[in-house]
Amino acid sequence: MPPIAGRYAGLILDLDGCLWVGARAVPGAPEAVDRWRASGKPLVFLTNDPRSAPEDVVQRLWGHGVRGSAHEVVTSGVVMQEYLAERFPGGVAVVVGSPAMVRHVQGAGLRVVSRESHVPDADVVVLAGHPDLSYRELTWAVRAAHRGAPVIATGRDRLVPSENGVVPGTGAVVAYVEYASGAEAVAVGKPGPDAWRIARERLAVDGPVLAVGDRLDSDVGGAVAAGLDAALVLSGVTSRDEADAWRGARPVAVADDLGALLAD
Repeated sequence: MPPIAGRYAGLILDLDGCLWVGARAVPGAPEAVDRWRASGKPLVFLTNDPRSAPEDVVQRLWGHGVRGSAHEVVTSGVVMQEYLAERFPGGVAVVVGSPAMVRHVQGAGLRVVSRESHVPDADVVVLAGHPDLSYRELTWAVRAAHRGAPVIATGRDRLVPSENGVVPGTGAVVAYVEYASGAEAVAVGKPGPDAWRIARERLAVDGPVLAVGDRLDSDVGGAVAAGLDAALVLSGVTSRDEADAWRGARPVAVADDLGALLAD
């Protein structure tokens, strides 16, 4: 294994911007994952993508030639489901999110009312960006939050990389609802501690763990706050100049992409 990889017993790997950008795999990234697996060390894919269920992510991984199982995938929906099950069991939820996110909320034991014509008083508002976001969804969320329902978001990522340029992330949805309702959202995905805890538990290793991501705030900052080493790749939303100017938690390595980071 390369020197940096040889120092760690497990790997927590981001997806968007690390393994793929939009529908396109990052060149060399699948082969880098294969090299890591060949060492016999475990890895977990940890993503703030709120649109997909773990099974969807697994299918996409295999489509890019990357082996993976649902147990190795921790999405922000997985983190959200655990968070809601602990704090709002049996509650009523307004959900801004994809069908996969709705299933996660229902899996936590909550009744989802976002698809009804009239939204009653809710116990919680769940925010998760998705491609079919509508003004109606945002209105329901703002009304419920304005009435006092706590707002829980999958994350605060402002932008998500795609092959045609960046697109708005969940952070843009959060900003809309916070501004309109006056509420303040709690984000449960990266950089929050729950996401890193679940990923670390899935690894089931005692030794040091390396986290790899393309964001300085949610990936590097979140991992370091959780007591992990973090490496940054520049194949996503962060440029070399932004990495050089960053004054937050420092990555242990900065590389052009995952292939370069884990190169022989």
